[in-house]
Amino acid sequence: MKRIVFAAMVLLLGCHSAMAADSLSLTFGSYQSSPVVLTHFAIEMPLAETQRLIVVSAAELEMPRTYSANALSLPRDVDHDGHWTVAAQWVELQTDRAWRATVNVPISALTEWHGSAQLNVIFGPNGLFLIGSDKIGNRHSDRVDVAYVCGKRVPGADRSWRTETGYFPDLPDVLDYARPVPARTHCPMPAR
Repeated sequence: MKRIVFAAMVLLLGCHSAMAADSLSLTFGSYQSSPVVLTHFAIEMPLAETQRLIVVSAAELEMPRTYSANALSLPRDVDHDGHWTVAAQWVELQTDRAWRATVNVPISALTEWHGSAQLNVIFGPNGLFLIGSDKIGNRHSDRVDVAYVCGKRVPGADRSWRTETGYFPDLPDVLDYARPVPARTHCPMPAR
C-alpha cells in the first residue's frame, strides 16, 4: 500500500522546547479498523486546517504503529508547563464521522532516539486519539503509550470521502485494507 507523507507540519511548529532532543520525529497512524482523513492539526498552537491527509496503518496489530516520519523542529513549550498540547480534527473513512480532540503530552515521557523526540499520533475507532512515543524496534514491548483521549463529535464536519471519486486516488486501496470496528473499543460508540 502506498504510504502518504505529511510535510506541511513545519508551518505548525514553533521554536525548541527545553529538552535534550533537538528535533521531532512526527508520525501518524491509525487502527486498521479506523483509517481517517486528517483535516486539522496543531502542537502548542490553536487548531489549524491542514492539507488533507489519509492516515492508515494497523496500529493495534503491528509495529511500527505509524509510517512516514517527518523530522521537524521541536515545538516550543508555550506555557512552560512541561507539556505539549496536541490537537487534531479528522473524519473516519468508514463511518464519515468527524471528531476533534486535544490532549496534553508530558514532554519528559517522550522517547528520544538519536537526538529526536518520537511523537506518534494514532487515530482509533469512535474518536480515539492516542499519542505514543514508541521505542525503535518491532516488538510489542517497544510500544509506549503516553496519553489518550476520546474525541468529541463534530457533526458539522462529517464528510463522505468515499463518495468523492478522484480526490484521493488511493482511497479504494485504503478501504480494502480497513477492517470492521471491533465490538470492544477504548471509546464508546457515539449516539449518532
